[in-house]
Amino acid sequence: MPTTSTRRRRTRGEIETLPSGSLRVRVYAGIDPLSKKRHYLTAIVPAGPAAAKEAEKARTRLLAEVDERRNPRTKATVNQLLDRYLEVLGCA
Repeated sequence: MPTTSTRRRRTRGEIETLPSGSLRVRVYAGIDPLSKKRHYLTAIVPAGPAAAKEAEKARTRLLAEVDERRNPRTKATVNQLLDRYLEVLGCA
């Protein structure tokens, strides 16, 4: 008799409640190529009667951005990127 697997899938992203009652949605977006740190996309949903539903929508939207690779790859500023470019170029 074959056994059926009832493995639970781990949800991607997390929704946490802030002290103000608002909800913070965080989704892992990979490793930042410049700083080599973990990169997360976040969204804040204001407190209210439909906050949980809106947070789930935000989590789905952020996951879609990551899956379609439409998210920013780094949190670096333009100034940091230009400094790094000039170092590589050798003009600084």
